[in-house]
Amino acid sequence: MQRRREPLRAQRKNEHLRLVLSLTDGPGKTGFEDVLLLPEAVPDLAFLAIDLSTDFCGLELPFPILINALTGGTAEAARINARLAQVAKETGLPMAVGSQKIALEEPGLAYTFTIVRRINPEGVILANLSAASSPDEARRAVEMLAAQGLQLHLNAAQELTMPEGDRAFFWSDKIAAIVQSVPVPVIAKEVGSGLTGETAQRLLALGVRGLDLGGKGGTNFIAVEEARRGRKSLAFLNWGLPTAWSLLDILAACPEAEVCASGGLRTGLDMAKALALGARLCGVAAPLLRAVVSGGVKAGVALVERWKEELRFALALTGAKNLSELRRAPVILKGDTWHFAVQRRLTGYLNQRAR
Repeated sequence: MQRRREPLRAQRKNEHLRLVLSLTDGPGKTGFEDVLLLPEAVPDLAFLAIDLSTDFCGLELPFPILINALTGGTAEAARINARLAQVAKETGLPMAVGSQKIALEEPGLAYTFTIVRRINPEGVILANLSAASSPDEARRAVEMLAAQGLQLHLNAAQELTMPEGDRAFFWSDKIAAIVQSVPVPVIAKEVGSGLTGETAQRLLALGVRGLDLGGKGGTNFIAVEEARRGRKSLAFLNWGLPTAWSLLDILAACPEAEVCASGGLRTGLDMAKALALGARLCGVAAPLLRAVVSGGVKAGVALVERWKEELRFALALTGAKNLSELRRAPVILKGDTWHFAVQRRLTGYLNQRAR
């Protein structure tokens, strides 16, 4: 008897997992190499008393780290989601799943997502769909996980790179309709090209509650799609805004925006820099994927605990007892990130945040 061939979407998800595990970050940088936190030699605080709690889109979180959207829809993805959910449960982190479109089309695959809620029944879980989805699909995705929020991913560059990808991106009306139809906060999520301040203003005007900027410098889905096709086109591999640039651009345009910084954050110091610049939350995906695939739940928990400790180190060494104080700590920009800030007229925001 012939083995049933996996549907195209499931094959693609497994290929994405394989390539994210094998490819390196970049080639673009995050911009955080140009962000300096000034040391405080007399911090006057107790390391163990440092408070890392944050709030994001109405969710009170003990730590400012999100296990960001990764996968679902295949047996291998289910195993990975189970491990990530256990990491989230043991470390107290919120978690987002990958796009649930495949489970809406093939209900038999819903278990590859719902396993997250079964393992972590009290945790904060974000549902995930394309911004091209319908309000009904959005409601079903949220209900599938009893999710506390919904990510709508914005991935035009990835779609254009896929031969089978979309070629029309009329998303604004769909986003506005979804915001009106779901009972949870909607978070607009880029996946590697970053968001500009102008785009952030448009998304917030549509009713989006939070922004996950998904900047350049981490997993590169243009590179992933090129590798999946066996191509090595270089034209758009460096497309997009580095994560630090996108974060500055958004908050200069929308100072009260609730922003999750994601895209190439690999250490607690990276996260501290993003939080100092005004992010409420830091999203990480590929490092945790590699950890749980190679070393299981134990390795994933160890990585998260290392990030937490590095974050506390950064706060202690800047004299900040909590994230509110960190956002008022002195920050210096240099190199290309400073030039970007000057050309985009963002220095006013930098001056204002320090007050």
